[in-house]
Amino acid sequence: MKKSQSIPWYLKQSGKELAEKFQFIQIQEDERLRDATIKTIDSRWSLGVSVLERNDSRNRYVNIMPYERNRVKLDVIKGNDYINASYVKINVPGQSISPGYYIATQGPTKKTWGQFWQMCYHSCSHENIVIVMVTPLKEHGRAKCFPYWPTGEDNENSSDHVRVSPKEQYPGGQSDLSCFEDELEVICEDSRRIEDYYTLTTHKIKPRNPSTGPAKMVHHFYFDQWKDMSKPEEIVPIMKLCEHSHRLNSPGNPIIVHCSAGVGRSGTFITLDHLIHDTADFKLSLGTISTEGSRVPIEHYNHDLIEQIVLQLRSQRLKMVQMIDQYMFIYHAAKYLYDISENSKSE
Repeated sequence: MKKSQSIPWYLKQSGKELAEKFQFIQIQEDERLRDATIKTIDSRWSLGVSVLERNDSRNRYVNIMPYERNRVKLDVIKGNDYINASYVKINVPGQSISPGYYIATQGPTKKTWGQFWQMCYHSCSHENIVIVMVTPLKEHGRAKCFPYWPTGEDNENSSDHVRVSPKEQYPGGQSDLSCFEDELEVICEDSRRIEDYYTLTTHKIKPRNPSTGPAKMVHHFYFDQWKDMSKPEEIVPIMKLCEHSHRLNSPGNPIIVHCSAGVGRSGTFITLDHLIHDTADFKLSLGTISTEGSRVPIEHYNHDLIEQIVLQLRSQRLKMVQMIDQYMFIYHAAKYLYDISENSKSE
């Protein structure tokens, strides 16, 4: 893949051009939903069991569901395997150095947090699991996510060091069973604030019975500075979050990403993460994403790389990169990375 000496052409587009592309992405999604409505279970875009009444209590929102073909299925030995989560793979021809693997999911609720931990353990076969949470717990008095992880905090009346995900769970009542092989203990080992950008909490997660499987480490990143239906307020904190979380994940494990619905902010983070770590146009010859280094785009690459990533995301989960401001922010962040490269060359 031959390199040129300028910034990628797609980072020079006008706001009007980007708005037109975002509208095209939305039109394509609308057509998929029409196909799913007309053909129901026979459609490639079927929402399958996610829309069944029995799963209402497992969905945070009534309009955000996973496609049936790539939904995450809970590793149950009996009962309901549904969780509102999607396997996501990004692999852009001519650009992706290696595919990016993620799980995009809604923020756990009071009824589903136990299934969330079971999903994390069983979907990640290697030792280090990364969870990236890009939503505050509450906004304007409304719950956006249940506080599902042990924070390690102590107060006069209680301590929060261990949570247990039960073997038998009934999120929708006694008729809605998910039965797992074993219960899981989630134990807080450390928690610290990183540059006042985000909180990193390290957990050990292990089955109650050691013969069920090995203990694993969970690196939980809580980024609470990103409001719903909006773009991040600053570029640098989200870039540092991308770099730090990506570094701690074991190769072969999907990075688990959630906001509240698991689409807008989650999709924006996933796009940035794959863009800066796994694409030829953003591969650094030196340094890290937040330090000095050289980036040079591929010659004769005629597609819009960011548009290609978002198109792939939208084909795997509804409303990924939901708002036009989020879409444009990705271009601004990408341009910022090239500006850093140019500045480091001139110094």
